[in-house]
Amino acid sequence: MKKKISIFLIIILCLLLIAFIFTYKLLFADNINDNQTQKQHLFFVHTGSSYNDVLLALKKQHLIKDMSTFKLLAEKLNYKQNVKPGRYAFDNSSGNLTILRKLRSGSQEPVKITFNNIQNKEQFAEKIAKQIEASKEELLGEFNNAHFLDSLQLTEENFPTIFLANTYEFYWNTSARQFIDRMLKEYHKFWNEDRLEKAQAIGLSPTDVIILASIIQKESTHYDEYPTIAGVYLNRLKIGMPLQADPTVLFALKKLGVSRRVLHADLKIKSPYNTYLNKGLPPGPICLPELKSIDETLQAEEHNYIYFCAKEDFSGYANFAETWEQHQANARKYQQALNERNINR
Repeated sequence: MKKKISIFLIIILCLLLIAFIFTYKLLFADNINDNQTQKQHLFFVHTGSSYNDVLLALKKQHLIKDMSTFKLLAEKLNYKQNVKPGRYAFDNSSGNLTILRKLRSGSQEPVKITFNNIQNKEQFAEKIAKQIEASKEELLGEFNNAHFLDSLQLTEENFPTIFLANTYEFYWNTSARQFIDRMLKEYHKFWNEDRLEKAQAIGLSPTDVIILASIIQKESTHYDEYPTIAGVYLNRLKIGMPLQADPTVLFALKKLGVSRRVLHADLKIKSPYNTYLNKGLPPGPICLPELKSIDETLQAEEHNYIYFCAKEDFSGYANFAETWEQHQANARKYQQALNERNINR
């Protein structure tokens, strides 16, 4: 009798051990195909994907070791009815339960998007499309949506001013319109009462401030000089003098497919961005200026300078002048410095 009981207990223990091993394998055992060069694996579920689409994507990526246990648990957890789009990250030790809990709950990893010094909408759309689900074409469609632009009182040219160069977190499955809505929210947050008052004090709208800041950022790399340069351009605007900013001509050349330094003949090219021929600000920004560039532009100095040119010490700073004669003298000093160094300009 005791022998029968012992055999029965051994059988029970074996069954429990088998059940434990199966349960552990089903729920917790590593089920990721490890890659020695990767500690983390990214998996994307596209908007509108079905359960079968997810399975096909997992197989194509060779992400799961044992699909049979994965599908068994997926059915038990009713994942078929809870497929959520997103960008999911799994480490090498992830088991089925960890994987499916993330997928089922939509617990995705956010994407950090940084953009600055963007030259045009096409380049911007392409950069963003590489980091979120929205395509370049979808983004450009929203950027050029006439009805939407009218609602914001913006044009295709100055629309990029709503995109403030910074680092932002997005979920990967962000649509083109959701991206723009988020950017608008950040734009209104940035243009608080203090900044709006500063813009009004220098006689510019927020859009105009950003356009001017984009020019100044291309003129100089020294933030402490931006307020002085901003004052020069504001003085020119006040007296109806063209801005005569070389960076805007360079931008115009790039729009024509020409990539080189500005030549004297280029100052006559017909373009709304040629600030030698056209008075006032260009129709849109020539880059997406940094937030600091915008803030320094808002600190525009009040002075009588009308001209500026590069300093002869090659420091990157400028000499400023109130009269054409003073400016010419500064220009001669810079040219002499170039000649002494055998630099052709």
